[in-house]
Amino acid sequence: MRAKGIKVARSGEQDEAIRRAAERVGVDYSDERSYDSGDFPKTITSQQARTELTELPDGERGEIEDEKCDRCGKWMKLGEKSPTEAGLTRWVRDDYELPQALVREIARKLREWGLPHPEFITEDNVRQAAAMLPHDYATVHAERNLQRIELRRTPECDDDPCFYCEQPYEKHTFVCETCGTNVPADIKHSHQVPVKG
Repeated sequence: MRAKGIKVARSGEQDEAIRRAAERVGVDYSDERSYDSGDFPKTITSQQARTELTELPDGERGEIEDEKCDRCGKWMKLGEKSPTEAGLTRWVRDDYELPQALVREIARKLREWGLPHPEFITEDNVRQAAAMLPHDYATVHAERNLQRIELRRTPECDDDPCFYCEQPYEKHTFVCETCGTNVPADIKHSHQVPVKG
């Protein structure tokens, strides 16, 4: 009904709202023989408002309560519509304090996995997506008084996890600024630079 622009108060009379909805779609609600009760008013069960996730990494399977009906494709509740790609990117950036370039790719990856709405996204999902994407390694270090916190680009000790993806330095892939190639952190990569004179 909300998809048809009919607002229904929680405590209001539901029959009147259904009657108004019927008029909008051309159904004579007073004549039960004029419509199929399977089509109008359409009943939605909780199983029909779920989405099975099959694209998660490592072959994981999951299920989320979706905001769309799988029968008609209408939004179930007003205000639950998934944010735009830019909106999801902003949400990931603000909630997880990640660099903009990495956040954009993480948001794209989350959508690929069937997680378009912040309600369904966990920190594990965000860190897992970050671990799959090339990005600068950063580790957090605090001085003794905790007044000064800084991000460092190299690990201070073995297995010092990255602030963005929680993986060790050796598991990172970097983009070479000279050739644009993705290079694993534990592989030597160099270029010969011509020098005049």
